[in-house]
Amino acid sequence: MPCVNTSMMVPVLARATLVAVMTWGAFGQAVTGASAFEVVSIKSAALQESGRVSTRMSTDPGRLTYTNVSLNDVIAQAYHVQHVQISGPGWMDTERFDIFAKIPDGVPTNQIPQMLQGLLADRFKIKLHSEKRELSAYVLAVAKVGPKIRRVESSGGLSIGYSSTRAHLNGNVSISWLVDYLSARLGRPIQDQTKLEGAYAIALDWVPDVADDPATGGGSAVASGPSLPTALQEQLGPKLVATKTPVEVFVIDHVERVPTEN
Repeated sequence: MPCVNTSMMVPVLARATLVAVMTWGAFGQAVTGASAFEVVSIKSAALQESGRVSTRMSTDPGRLTYTNVSLNDVIAQAYHVQHVQISGPGWMDTERFDIFAKIPDGVPTNQIPQMLQGLLADRFKIKLHSEKRELSAYVLAVAKVGPKIRRVESSGGLSIGYSSTRAHLNGNVSISWLVDYLSARLGRPIQDQTKLEGAYAIALDWVPDVADDPATGGGSAVASGPSLPTALQEQLGPKLVATKTPVEVFVIDHVERVPTEN
């Protein structure tokens, strides 16, 4: 999977998630040997402007850099789940950390999720289990008119901008990346049924609204313009369909609020 570098300034409720290929390991068990980071630094992130959050998550050759991330952000990466599939203390989504780690030479990108699982177990003493829960969800499907997006060579960064009356998303990403962003924004799991492979040029403009929900019709009481679900279908082609489905939820049984020292 291509590395994704994302730097964004978004409302707290609209946090995006970056996806990596998951390598399953035992829940809450540390990873040792060649599958562990060589050096890890975890610090509390500096305070930012109230009501806004700037987060960066990147994996470059030999180095992982997460700045101003929540513990839920890291769990989402480690276990390839969306934020709404994590059930734990509220502080896991509000307290922010800067995490820097050295990746051993020769370790492939697809091992990083398992290494993150080990980091969580070792430094935050996290223990968790998964269970099925019936949740309100969405299906993302291509409308009859077909997709309106252009295929590109590879994934890259995704910029996300907000004001009080307008929101904008632009970049080259996979549909799975877009699905995770939409899930974080709308607060529900999303099942991708578009069958669109590879990376696409995404450009999306909408009016932010607390009711960005296709089940209620979306709309905005702040300014005129399309809601997120409406803009998605009109500008990109895929549509969201409300449903209910059994979803795997990761329940946090134990976690330390303060990580062990570096």
